[in-house]
Amino acid sequence: MRLRECALLLVLTARVCAQTEPPPSPFIPIDPSRLPRLGETISVGKLRIPPKAVKEIQRSQTALQSGDVRSSAVHLERALQIYPQSLEVHNNLGSRYIELHEYERAAAEFQKAIDIDPHVAQPFNNLSVAYFLLQRYPEAEAAARRSLDLDPRNPTSRYMLGCILAAEKRNPLEAMEMLRQTKGEFPDSRLLLAEILLRRGDIDEAENELRDYLTVPGAEKKQNVERWLARLTRTSAAANSAAQPNKR
Repeated sequence: MRLRECALLLVLTARVCAQTEPPPSPFIPIDPSRLPRLGETISVGKLRIPPKAVKEIQRSQTALQSGDVRSSAVHLERALQIYPQSLEVHNNLGSRYIELHEYERAAAEFQKAIDIDPHVAQPFNNLSVAYFLLQRYPEAEAAARRSLDLDPRNPTSRYMLGCILAAEKRNPLEAMEMLRQTKGEFPDSRLLLAEILLRRGDIDEAENELRDYLTVPGAEKKQNVERWLARLTRTSAAANSAAQPNKR
């Protein structure tokens, strides 16, 4: 079965406070390879889809498997022209638009899926991703919270809520709790935690999170994180050295 969410490059623009050492640039604190794929929901509505629409859906899948995301999206658009009441097709088309970096169109498709059935969690979760990429953080937060209301155990929704709150620089305690709960599924939670901790002045704890990240097998940002950690360590050492004369 195809995974549910599209691999995304979610770029957080949050910066640490001036007295701390910033991460090396460019630094992307979310690992796209660790995100489940976006978009394949299942509903009984699929049983009512006309045969011509089903053929377009099958052609969409074939195009996607060959790596042609644009053609995949076009076939889903044709399927919706034939049968516009399919929640899963709207949701999947939104996923294709995410992959094509057409985030406004993606958000519109996820909203159409929600309008068909507001009790399915996946389109809300996907909508939170689209709004996050559009930097419409209040709307992204509302969608992530609604997804969690419908599926409280969904780690992706918890992760997204942590990312959104980190980007908004709001509710740091809740953001940290969300990110701590998703370290197993999303190693980059540790990097976001480090940013939040640095804002709060908890440099030692931030360094611990970065060290933990470096123990993750196959950590893709290892070199960036090693440089970030080294700079933080030098800054801490310099600050401690400068404080020593004052203690004499």
